[in-house]
Amino acid sequence: MIKSNLVKAFPLLVTTLMLSACGNKPTETQDKPKPVKVTTQQVEEINSRQKLSYSATIEPDIITKIGFAVPGVINNVTVKEGQFVRQGQLLASIDATEYDNALIIANAGLEQAEDMYQRLNELYQKGSLPAKDYIDIKTKLAQAKASKSINSKHIADSKLYAPMSGIITEKLIERGSMAAPGVPAFTIIKTDKVYAKITVPENEIGSFKVGMQSNVFIPTLSDSVKGTISIINPQADAVSKTYSAKILLNNIGQKLLPGMIANVEINPNKYVPVITIPATAVLRDADDITYVFVVNAEKKAVRKRITISSLIGNKEAVVKDGLTKGDLIIVEGQTQLRDGSLVSF
Repeated sequence: MIKSNLVKAFPLLVTTLMLSACGNKPTETQDKPKPVKVTTQQVEEINSRQKLSYSATIEPDIITKIGFAVPGVINNVTVKEGQFVRQGQLLASIDATEYDNALIIANAGLEQAEDMYQRLNELYQKGSLPAKDYIDIKTKLAQAKASKSINSKHIADSKLYAPMSGIITEKLIERGSMAAPGVPAFTIIKTDKVYAKITVPENEIGSFKVGMQSNVFIPTLSDSVKGTISIINPQADAVSKTYSAKILLNNIGQKLLPGMIANVEINPNKYVPVITIPATAVLRDADDITYVFVVNAEKKAVRKRITISSLIGNKEAVVKDGLTKGDLIIVEGQTQLRDGSLVSF
């Protein structure tokens, strides 16, 4: 009986072993990914007229802080922040009662000194007055005149006038507050002319010259104005190693306000080698980073980050950095690629 059962089970065992053996055979080699068909272009340099672009901030022509030259209680303020004032316009005044009284006393002292001088001078001319007494009265007369002049100036200084035409940007006093010498009361800016201040890298500052023309675009106003480079600071920033320059602008209509952001474009009269690529080859990711695909020796697409400095029309992009002469970039079919994709062309 046992032998009979073994005989019956033997074919089943053989079948199982055969199936197991078949299952352990190595699988066929998986299909390799197919290369993506693309069009390529070799990167070349061309000579192009140099175009320099910078971000700028509008600054006033003059900014000054003014205050009272004498102490006192402010009794009148005639202007407010944002107001345009003209040179010589009264801005504020302090209570000058104390200075008025001091001037009255000084005038009385001067009259007395002048009277005494006239009488003693006659005696001195006749030889009846010692030289020491004559010198004393001359000194007292000079002191009386100086006292009157000082107190007259105190009264004049109790009124604060605009030293130039401009805009009040800060009003730091109120009626009833104390004024003190050296403490600012107002800030005034002059904006008939303004500056667009830019920061220039070390490798570009050599292209700058005072008097060069520039185009300044103000996004807030959607308008452009012509300017002239008027100031080039020869001292580099100790940390960034960059230089500052200022472009002078005529502020017609007072539209250009300090603090506005502007874009400055300068065209030095020289040609430099630049790399241009088709604008269609440039891609942009979700983080707003621009890049292209470059083909390596293994015919794989390698993502390469680039910086675009400008556009030539809407067909060519000028690459500031990220590519070198001889690179093979993909200009068609790049939207189907990932970093490392196989390509054919």
